[in-house]
Amino acid sequence: MEQKELGTKQIHQSEQELAEGYYWYEAIFLDGEEIQTAFQSVSEDYPKYNVSPLEYHVTTGYKPDLRHEDLYGSPVIIHITGYTYGAVSDTDEDVVSYNEGFMVEVTSPDEKMQELIDSIDRIWHITGSYTYAAKYTGQLDFSDVTPVDLTIKGVFGLADSEGKLILEYEGLNEK
Repeated sequence: MEQKELGTKQIHQSEQELAEGYYWYEAIFLDGEEIQTAFQSVSEDYPKYNVSPLEYHVTTGYKPDLRHEDLYGSPVIIHITGYTYGAVSDTDEDVVSYNEGFMVEVTSPDEKMQELIDSIDRIWHITGSYTYAAKYTGQLDFSDVTPVDLTIKGVFGLADSEGKLILEYEGLNEK
């Protein structure tokens, strides 16, 4: 995946994320070049902040208790509806992060995948760049976005902090 250079090096994890150690997440993974092009179409100075994801994605679960491995590889349709950026203050963690991202709608032609999507209560988004942690993109104020009308395809799977990406069922729960 090609990333725009950020200064003299490419940064894909913040210091805070590196300090967290090993983590994994399930998500809908997207074509990096397609997403970068979409961000560049609405932001002349993309990426605005110093960290951008290694894999552009829409998170469905962070360190989920139950992995949905039988759904890995399922097709998902992502409709990007808006773009915004700015500061997010989390008083519980005493953190201010600057994030930019897309607000999206998520659907799947696969019935079981759609059931999973419907069971998740969250603000669906794609993180473009950030300063402290990608997780704060979902807390951006999406009430006054730059409108975007772009539909793209994604694939459901799992990734981890070490760069591993699984996009097909491998029978992981059958051990």
